Amino acid sequence: MSQIEDSLRKLFEKYRIIFWHDEKEELKDRFEELALPGVERIYVQNNEFYIKHKIAREDPEGQYLIYRTGKRPAYVNNWLQDLELAHYEFHTNQEATFLQELGLDYGFKDLVTEHIEFFKSKDRRQKLKALLGKVDTFRDIRYKMLAVLFSTNTISLTAFIQAHASAFNDGNERPDRELERYNLNTFYWGLISDSFKYYAESPGIYDFLLEVFSNVFSLTKSSGLTKDASLLLSVWKDTISYQEAFQQLSAKIAEDLNVQPLLEDANLEDILEDDLFRLVDFKIIHDLIHLVVSESIGNDKASQVIKHRENKYWYREFKDFYAATSHAMEMISLVRKYASVAFSSIEQGAKRYSQDLHLVDYNYRKFIWHYRNKGQNKVLEPLFEKVEKVYSNDWLLQLNNNWQSVVDAAPEWPLLPRVSQSRFYKDHVEPTLNRGQRQFVIISDALRYECAYEYLQKVNAENRYEGELQYMLTAMPSYTQLGMAALLPHKSLSIVDGSDKVCVDELPCQGLQGRNKILAALEGYKAVGIQAEEFMKMNSSTEGRAFVKQYDVIYIFHNQIDKTGDDKTSEDKVFEAVERELVFLMDVIKRIANMNGTNMIITSDHGFIYQHTALEESDFSDVQVNGEVWKENRRFILGRNLKGDASTRHFKAGELNLAGDFDVLIPKSINRHRVKGAGSRFVHGGASLQEVVIPLVKVTKKRQDTLKQVDVDVIQQSNKITTNILSVSFLQTEVATDSIQPRTIRAAIFSNDGELLSDQFSYNFDIEEGSERQREVKHRFQLSSKASGKYKNQTVKLVLEEPVEGSSKWKLYKEYMYTLNISFSNDFDDF
Repeated sequence: MSQIEDSLRKLFEKYRIIFWHDEKEELKDRFEELALPGVERIYVQNNEFYIKHKIAREDPEGQYLIYRTGKRPAYVNNWLQDLELAHYEFHTNQEATFLQELGLDYGFKDLVTEHIEFFKSKDRRQKLKALLGKVDTFRDIRYKMLAVLFSTNTISLTAFIQAHASAFNDGNERPDRELERYNLNTFYWGLISDSFKYYAESPGIYDFLLEVFSNVFSLTKSSGLTKDASLLLSVWKDTISYQEAFQQLSAKIAEDLNVQPLLEDANLEDILEDDLFRLVDFKIIHDLIHLVVSESIGNDKASQVIKHRENKYWYREFKDFYAATSHAMEMISLVRKYASVAFSSIEQGAKRYSQDLHLVDYNYRKFIWHYRNKGQNKVLEPLFEKVEKVYSNDWLLQLNNNWQSVVDAAPEWPLLPRVSQSRFYKDHVEPTLNRGQRQFVIISDALRYECAYEYLQKVNAENRYEGELQYMLTAMPSYTQLGMAALLPHKSLSIVDGSDKVCVDELPCQGLQGRNKILAALEGYKAVGIQAEEFMKMNSSTEGRAFVKQYDVIYIFHNQIDKTGDDKTSEDKVFEAVERELVFLMDVIKRIANMNGTNMIITSDHGFIYQHTALEESDFSDVQVNGEVWKENRRFILGRNLKGDASTRHFKAGELNLAGDFDVLIPKSINRHRVKGAGSRFVHGGASLQEVVIPLVKVTKKRQDTLKQVDVDVIQQSNKITTNILSVSFLQTEVATDSIQPRTIRAAIFSNDGELLSDQFSYNFDIEEGSERQREVKHRFQLSSKASGKYKNQTVKLVLEEPVEGSSKWKLYKEYMYTLNISFSNDFDDF
């Protein structure tokens, strides 16, 4: 079937009579060969009156194709003029064929003629046809032609510019060639001129972008473009598919606009709102670091700066830099506040450490982790040196010197109910078993207290999980064999003569096999120990549940932190091991919950001291030891009839609540014994607060939801918008807590037909304290020119969206209605 025949068949589905004027008689053969069932073909040959009578009187319901050749008769001589006007005229020139294929009226012939090269491609015609609407104007069709040219899913000038910029960034000149070839150049740049007031004798996409960036950046001179320039960049930054182009062009434009010298003398306040260039974050981070190092900026001020940058475009790339700076600042501030604290007893010191002092070690660890995560970037070096000096000298040393005074004064290492590791089973496991409930115990080797502080936040951020954090004091010395033994059910603990091996009620408990023998001897209850890796291999719905049903108490052992830290070749990666362990422990409790477990305890055998910088020779002590030495470690010495010097604290076995006749020497404060081949930065076994205060995290799985998110409202003082700037106050209605989680929102103003009319504002509402006024966040929305033009006096919406978890999508949270009532005077840009 020919294209002409196919077109006519479709037309006869809508029309009864079709006229075909073939002036040069080029298609007469085609006319005569047509096969159109039910359609009568008539050749106009001075038989106009017959035709009129035939189709109007004799057969008023029939379908006819009226074919005429030669020059079209003048109006007064065309006896079929009334019928032609009343019915449909079929055209067979190239333009007409394209129009018929597209379903467009012949009145658009001039448009096709003007852009004929565009329409010569069947692929372009098909793409355009899919976009066309019934009431499209010449301008609408050209707009949609640009959408085809730029291959955009959105029919908007912003989308065209993004695609054009992306092509330019890739070195692709095709859009420029096609704009010229399809005769769309004037239309396209006319749109840009009308929207942005960009005028150039030879307009080009990069020249235009230079003016846009210059117009929006606070430190460069305005190029005179409209305020829509800032909206263009706001939308561009938020369009995922074009972000790579934005980033690369931003770097090129920064160089061409000479941005770096402009930033050299800029104040933080001058550039806090800017996020067009990476260099802005370089400058802010550089200045913040030096302010923190010199301790010349307050915590509140620095936190405000970092929080302000949190919703800016480049934040994700610089998140580790900001986080490192924040943790360093917090650590230094806490050290200045707590370093000179004094203690009255071992119990009071441990309690105080669990309440607030551990936060210094937490912030130190997080600083080091973020510092290493950015490859120890040189911009962080001054901060790293400051942190190391403050942490080692002003914190670890001074704090533990103060703590050592109560350790020296204590006649024994106390066995305190509910806080002693040696009473763990009796005080925390047995009560659950006595209630007829199953208890899971997860022991993470070297999970120190501050690590569990972070872990608790992760637990409480999970819906239907609740956790609480308590503390315990380790057995002494604070090393793995003794700590693991102390956590098992027992009556007495002892150390095997000549070694550091431990016995529980005279049974050796080395390794999993030894611990399981002790658990198997438990009276009244069935208990077992298992390595965490083996436990996690079990299918939770079948094998796992069958395993769990056999026991009343299940000990799960994992060794990631201690294994990493105790190896001299990997001790510098211990904080990375902590990060992995916290994730792993979350997986473990979820697996337990899937096996119908509800009562879970996460604890540790001991803590540790860690200093990231390699120690100097002067940091090691040569202890003069007399007696029979069984085991010598960086942080303790075991033996019989031991006598040390003034740098050690001596304990008899009984003073440590251990059975047997032996002695223990513990180096005072954070001193380390000089031991060949051993690691020195990660150590444990001694009596420092970081080593002996260990976590006790109790986790339960709830049947009902335990979480909700903070609510965010808009304080809407008026529902009218009268200028091109709308100042909006967002209110976080309640403080964020463990059970009331932060909420991230994205807000912008939209027309009722979905047109974006302002910049987009994103913010993470996670404020944890303060009055309602202190939880109020303001943003000034810049409205586009369309707000005072096309949509003037119409109702618009301030739309608040929140992210869809696990995706890059957003969903509606709330919306607020406004009426646009912008005065004509606001249509003028500042000049």
